[in-house]
Amino acid sequence: MEALLQRLQQLYSDFMTIEPQSMAAIYAEDVLFRDPVHEMRGLPALQAYFEGISTNLISCEFNFEEIIEKGGRVALWWEMHYRHPRLNGGRSLSLRGNSRLHLDLLSDRVIFHEDYYDLGAMVYERIPLLGSTVRFVKSGLMRGGHNTSGYKNRNEVGVKQ
Repeated sequence: MEALLQRLQQLYSDFMTIEPQSMAAIYAEDVLFRDPVHEMRGLPALQAYFEGISTNLISCEFNFEEIIEKGGRVALWWEMHYRHPRLNGGRSLSLRGNSRLHLDLLSDRVIFHEDYYDLGAMVYERIPLLGSTVRFVKSGLMRGGHNTSGYKNRNEVGVKQ
C-alpha cells in the first residue's frame, strides 16, 4: 500500500505531465471516479477526463498534507495549485480538498477515488460578475441568525481569502 500511495503522490505532483501508462500503474481497469462535477467508471474514461482537464490548464500541482490509511481505505488531504487562462487573469490559484480512496490490496491499485472540494471557490467565485454574487450569498449565509453551526466564518477568524 505504501508504494501505491507514493506512486499516486508522484503522479499528482505535476498533473500536467500525467501519462496514460502512469495512471495504469495506479488505477484499476474498472476504477470508479467521482468529483463534484463528474462520475465515471473505467480507466479509459478517467484517462480521457484527465487529458481533457490538463488541456485547459496552464499548470496544476498537488501538495499532500495528510494521509490516513486503514485496511485498504485512504483519506488524503491536499492543496491544489493551478493556473487557468480564464480564471484570475491566468495567475496562480489554490484550492484545498480531500480524496477518499478504496484500494485493492491484491492488485495494488485504486478501485474507487472520490474528490471533495468547494467547486464555487474553484470556479464560480473566480468569474467576475458571478463571483461577487456567490461571495455575497456566502457572506449572507454566515451573518446574523443564518449561521447555526457554531463555527465562525473565515472573516470572523481572520483567515485571508
